[in-house]
Amino acid sequence: MNAPIPIRVQPGAANYFLHAGALDQIENFFPSATLKQVLWIGGARAQAAATPYLPPLYTDERSIRVTFSGHCSESQVQDLAKRGSQADLVIGLGGGSALDTAKAVAHRLQKPFIAIPTIAATCAAWTPLAVWYDDDERALGYELFPLASHLVLVEPRILLAAPPEYLRAGIGDTLAKWYEARVLCQKELSLPFTARLGLATAEQLKDILLADGPAALQAVSSGTLTEKFLGVVDAIIAGGGLVGGLGERYTRIAAAHAIHNGLTVLPETAGFLHGAKVAYGILVQLALEEKHDELQRLSEALAELGLPTKLAQLNVDFGQVDKIEALIAHCLRAVESIHLLPGKVDPLRLRQALHTVEAL
Repeated sequence: MNAPIPIRVQPGAANYFLHAGALDQIENFFPSATLKQVLWIGGARAQAAATPYLPPLYTDERSIRVTFSGHCSESQVQDLAKRGSQADLVIGLGGGSALDTAKAVAHRLQKPFIAIPTIAATCAAWTPLAVWYDDDERALGYELFPLASHLVLVEPRILLAAPPEYLRAGIGDTLAKWYEARVLCQKELSLPFTARLGLATAEQLKDILLADGPAALQAVSSGTLTEKFLGVVDAIIAGGGLVGGLGERYTRIAAAHAIHNGLTVLPETAGFLHGAKVAYGILVQLALEEKHDELQRLSEALAELGLPTKLAQLNVDFGQVDKIEALIAHCLRAVESIHLLPGKVDPLRLRQALHTVEAL
């Protein structure tokens, strides 16, 4: 039997903290007296949410605070790298777009990076990669960086106060880890041990999220910090990132994320979060795999979690042929991960899968 092709294993952040007061760890790893300049990159709402918990360094005269909006694009990264060219530390605050951008800037400057997620919508704080967009906010692909975050600091009180749709999106994005990793791994005759670890972790994440996701969302609604809320946050940020880092190409993305990418070309979906689109993409992937019983069960679970199960819930009219054809064309670009599924995925097969999901 042929040995598996070697992979690059990047388990994740060098240091990870999830507890009340976690942001105080910055001083322990990077004493302010040793820093000449710090570049902070974050959205306006993220910075406002984090301010009560941030250390004095945030308002120090050595800090450059940049308000970020949009997605991780070449123009954004170039501009921010120029503004922070003298920084010896880059700190990102916010969701996936802000953190991906800050990671890319830290990579350009060759400086250490600290991630402070203010929502639990993705594993962006953990993963050493950035998803790139063009200036029209269309997804282009992702880039892996040589080094992961030096620190990931999660203050749960910030995440608990965030709107519940962010946690929903995080659950959707992280559920995809299992469904996509499974299809990537099942076609291999032999898997590296770390890929098998990643696959097993992905299955555990799926079980945790489906079992405890509703309770975690209830914790957000009531403003109560619970063990199930903390467990779901851990699963999204640390667990979700760990899966891809352990298995590399065996445990990253397949059809669900390709469907997300296709949805980004439809302007009416711009207001929906990454994980919500990915959640719908899982259903389409299951339809492509013809796993109809599993498709039905997951559709019901997503509905309970408040995640989309129909295109109409993403403001897309399935009856608008031009919209569906644009979605299909983007999903089927040669660079898209949908082609990692067994068999040829052509427009007819994808169109039928979309119809299957809509007909549930």
